[in-house]
Amino acid sequence: MRHLFLPLLFISWAVEPASDIVFPPPPDPPRIRFVRAIHNRRDVKGQSSGALSRLLEFLAGGSLNAPLVSRPYGVWVRGDELLMADTLEGRLVSLNLATAEFKVFGQGQPPEALQSPVGVTGGPNGEIFVSDTGDHSVKAFSPKGKLLWRVDHLGSEPGALNRPSGLSWAPSNELYVLDSGNHRIVALSAEGKFLRQFCRNPKDVGALPNPANLWVEKDGTIIVSDPLIGRVHLFGPDGRFKGGFGEIGDSAGYMARPKGVASDSDGNIYVVDAVFNRVQAFDREGRLLIYFGGPGKGPAKLGRPTGIFIDSKDQIYVMDSINRRVQIFQYLKAAAKSPENNKTP
Repeated sequence: MRHLFLPLLFISWAVEPASDIVFPPPPDPPRIRFVRAIHNRRDVKGQSSGALSRLLEFLAGGSLNAPLVSRPYGVWVRGDELLMADTLEGRLVSLNLATAEFKVFGQGQPPEALQSPVGVTGGPNGEIFVSDTGDHSVKAFSPKGKLLWRVDHLGSEPGALNRPSGLSWAPSNELYVLDSGNHRIVALSAEGKFLRQFCRNPKDVGALPNPANLWVEKDGTIIVSDPLIGRVHLFGPDGRFKGGFGEIGDSAGYMARPKGVASDSDGNIYVVDAVFNRVQAFDREGRLLIYFGGPGKGPAKLGRPTGIFIDSKDQIYVMDSINRRVQIFQYLKAAAKSPENNKTP
């Protein structure tokens, strides 16, 4: 495995103010900037916690200081809406990043009840899809939280699921579900109809021993993380293996337990490592570009991170599981060189 090591990237930021946390540190040009952490609604609204504020919260029927999630895993963002799968509480939390309003899905009675939700993504008509490892199901909700359908037949035959985890809406207008227990990817229609399966042959070079998360790019490329072998796989829209990188290890560029995966607008691939509490970014050939995070509770520190989402503005949302929050970072594109800078002296 080839690595482009940047030694100055790997330092502790425990003593730095949150607003100044960038990776790599000066004098190198920053490429990742810490934006903020969201643990409760007060983190969104930016309000003080004085006595009058607490009284008004009490009269309104709730505290802005209460944590939004207990053990988050999956994350997905659409506009101002942040969706988080809370595996411990068995619920899906929707938070408006502009108003701090929130609502909860999946805490009713069966069949809409969630047991251990993991993945979350959205459909073209406002649908919200959730994978639930607790009852081996995929559930679809309306924007208001009404159950639209569920697929929950346990098994290995086409149309069945076994420990579904990551999921993503594909450009082909299909819902891709990482069917972890069956070591495959399943494509469903927007109505929950089984369409096809791929990556199924355990003898393929792109076989998935124990896949955890997936990300689908705009051209249909599928990126899958596999914690068992510490590897990231890339597949084409047809499910054919395109390549991959990674191996088990405890130093920079290696992986111990890769979880969430995503890519930015430049095609860099981000991999969350739940053991080393960091996010690593690689180029398409698997060369390490940078990592950020590190164990801890402070700003930009992580505790057993899981899911990741990157929006159209290259904001990076990382689920910080043990710290019960989502942390937001910004990918900073490299400045283009002017013609004068490219001239030979």
